Amino acid sequence: MTPGYCDSIAHALAFAAKHGVRPLPRGRAPTWPTRPANVAVILARHGADEPTIVAGVLCPVLNESSPARRQDLHAKVRGKFGETVDVVLRQAVEPRYDARGKERTWEAYKLDHLASLALAEPRALEAAAAQEIYQCGALITDVRRLGAEYLSGYAQGGGAAVVRWFHEMVDALERHPTGPRPGMIVELRHLAGNLGALLERG
Repeated sequence: MTPGYCDSIAHALAFAAKHGVRPLPRGRAPTWPTRPANVAVILARHGADEPTIVAGVLCPVLNESSPARRQDLHAKVRGKFGETVDVVLRQAVEPRYDARGKERTWEAYKLDHLASLALAEPRALEAAAAQEIYQCGALITDVRRLGAEYLSGYAQGGGAAVVRWFHEMVDALERHPTGPRPGMIVELRHLAGNLGALLERG
């Protein structure tokens, strides 16, 4: 029998609940309280291993943290979850701040994120892909409820920039020599297409 309970994943969810921050401006994490759990479910459904699921749960916490707080959280992660999870996180977390600790533009850090993922290991690619699968699905729901104008608060360039980003992410994952699990790429491509079609219909 395959066990359903995993202490490290349960611990990661508790860690995310304790250390997670409220969404920053621009609506980057509109459903923060449930995001880590949703990412865990996505990764589990695609057959990811335990360290990848743990990293996926923790990734939103690191993404939404300031540079100084990130370093503190990385130290906590290494102590509680081990070096493997911390390495995956360092490769999967978005570079939202420059070397001086100043927040970068959405487009700038997204482009650098693609570049860094080109050198990432499969676990990091899967953790990152799960974030995008969740985000794209959540944005589809938000656009249906709030309208396409909502996306202008999520990213500079609005809906066109957001759809372009998801397709660029799909292309980058497909080009990677070891890539994430193929099913994750298929799901993200499908969601990106649905978002694009929704915006075209107005």
